[in-house]
Amino acid sequence: MPPWNLNETREHISRLFGGRQLELAAPSIRSVDDRQIYARIHFQAARAAVEAYVSSELQDASLFKVTLGGDREGWAKFNVFTREVGAHLTACIQSIHAVPDILANALYYSLGLNLLPSAIKPRALSVTSVTAQLTKHSGSAKLGALLKTLATGGEFKHLSALANQAKHRSIVFPSLNEDFTGEREARHAVTFPAFEHECVSYRPVFAEEFLRNEYIRCSALVVEIGGELNAILSAREP
Repeated sequence: MPPWNLNETREHISRLFGGRQLELAAPSIRSVDDRQIYARIHFQAARAAVEAYVSSELQDASLFKVTLGGDREGWAKFNVFTREVGAHLTACIQSIHAVPDILANALYYSLGLNLLPSAIKPRALSVTSVTAQLTKHSGSAKLGALLKTLATGGEFKHLSALANQAKHRSIVFPSLNEDFTGEREARHAVTFPAFEHECVSYRPVFAEEFLRNEYIRCSALVVEIGGELNAILSAREP
């Protein structure tokens, strides 16, 4: 599937609604792309930090010895490492989590929905409210369905719980896991522990696999949504 042609989207908005509408839509359109870039940057930084720490501190020592062996310098290094990784992974989660709402905002202004009598108040703009408007009309029903899938499919509920728990209650702090069985390809892996958010229990997951899979799923849907948006706009006349 070809990437979302953002310039085509901007040209359609300008053609159909004028420069003022483009000024409303353009920041959100760019931010959808920026949030995905930020997620990649933080994911790669977290992975690099893990690789560097394991290479320098755990080649000839076990994690058990580092954390419980009584070496103050080793313990201090471990704490700095875990907070660096936690910061990057939490930021990665938050950037992926922001994509559906920002994309909903971009779609809302790209389609000129703010110009209709049924316009949503700016404070009420969200993936839920925009999806509801899109699905009311046959011409944008597919777009609404794709946006809903983006915000509810895959492991997004788990990712959303991680983001909201960290934002409003407490960070679900990742930990470094060491495999002693030899059955796992990588001896060391970062995990998010089990936690509960709003009376729902979430299982522990390996951070790299979890975030990579959800990032790939969301990115593919963003491209599909962008293509569908351009198809809708190209068929319209001013």
